[in-house]
Amino acid sequence: MIKFQATYRVTIYTQNETITVGYPLTCKFNVTRGVFSEASKATIQLYNLAPATREKIFQDCFTLDESQWKYVHLEAGYNNSLSLIFKGRILQAYSNRSGGQTDVITEIQAQALDVFDCQSSYYFAAGTTYKDAYNIMASDMPNVTIGNTGNIEGSFLTATTFDGNTHEQLNKLTGGHTFVDNGVLNTIMDNEAIDVPVPVIDDTNGLLETPRRRDANLEISMLFEPTLIVGQLLEIKSTVSPNFNGQYKVIGFTHDCLISASQAGTRRTNVSLWIGALLPGADVALSQNPDAGFNKVKGDKIAIVNEQQPSAVREVYRYLQKNAGKIPDTQITKSISWKQMIGNNNTDAERVSQCTLSVLTNVYNTAQTMQNVINKYYPGKKITINSGWRSTRNNSSCNGKPTSRHLQGLAIDFTIGGVTPYSVYKLMSQIWNGWVGRYATFTHVQINSSKGKANDR
Repeated sequence: MIKFQATYRVTIYTQNETITVGYPLTCKFNVTRGVFSEASKATIQLYNLAPATREKIFQDCFTLDESQWKYVHLEAGYNNSLSLIFKGRILQAYSNRSGGQTDVITEIQAQALDVFDCQSSYYFAAGTTYKDAYNIMASDMPNVTIGNTGNIEGSFLTATTFDGNTHEQLNKLTGGHTFVDNGVLNTIMDNEAIDVPVPVIDDTNGLLETPRRRDANLEISMLFEPTLIVGQLLEIKSTVSPNFNGQYKVIGFTHDCLISASQAGTRRTNVSLWIGALLPGADVALSQNPDAGFNKVKGDKIAIVNEQQPSAVREVYRYLQKNAGKIPDTQITKSISWKQMIGNNNTDAERVSQCTLSVLTNVYNTAQTMQNVINKYYPGKKITINSGWRSTRNNSSCNGKPTSRHLQGLAIDFTIGGVTPYSVYKLMSQIWNGWVGRYATFTHVQINSSKGKANDR
């Protein structure tokens, strides 16, 4: 059994030095992040710091001199794997000891103020693209990096002026869909979500309470999840209230944790998920197409997502996430197992981080297509898969092209028992709806829109 030890690191930046405090000292924190500018704030309590350290951290709430301002980064996680869960300016920091207590507690109150500090004043001529205007105004936020914006399409039909707080002006441009989360500027529409792996939270791996409906939101309480970001999807699977099971977009959350080597405490994350006007399965509630879910945004690219994952795919995804990338000993089809399709030189960690629901759906569909071929043309024959899905590292190590369909789970390198690769190649070239590659010791097939020139190996 893997033992999960919670840990943390607090880093305070002054004008003159950097101060780091970490486990095993006791730390209690409450961190809130969300799509609203005022939502990103933190209260951090550090127990029994050395007097000299307390003095260096001290920050009076009435300090107006910028040269005296201090900043804090809070990282936390499990087993020494830390994620940045908050960054911001310290508003005040005081140390105190309550009556009858022996602990001296240094309390830091901080807020992400980058969204308040920046101003923009621009006149954009007719014909200026929205994307150009967005990038110009975003450059006025020096402590913020541009993250996910999708395609901000269109241009001004008439001359347009923006004047005021930069964050507010960007929301004026994007219709209120821009937010800053942990120093990253994102713009995503209602039916879009940031393209990162989707955690599956159920009653066995972190769901602490029954999900609760709050107007257009769904609220859940789960075990502390340090990697969560605003704008991503989260999948809920509750046995007590299955009518709310589905994928939902994270619009805000609060980490409430005590991490200590000397005392026990609560470690939980309370999450607000956006449902919209409709009930269950909110991944389809916002689309005119009932078969479509949230579109995935990565950088300035949008992937239109139309597939619905079979329940078998969701079960495997959940298994990989719960078991640190170990592959379940189950079949996709009668002749093809999950181990054959996603094993083969990929590491457990790579499966956790790169085997998304979309990738696993491709793997599932590719295996089903191959099984149909086996059933019709090679009944009773054994298929050996040399390479199915590949991680980026695995693909590079075997000289696969950067555009390899293996990376998406849409290609297989295989042999059929008792049949020469050349014979397999000849048949597959006639029946396979995609490119077929001929190699000395195996046959390569991939799913793509045409049978034209190969774009990978």
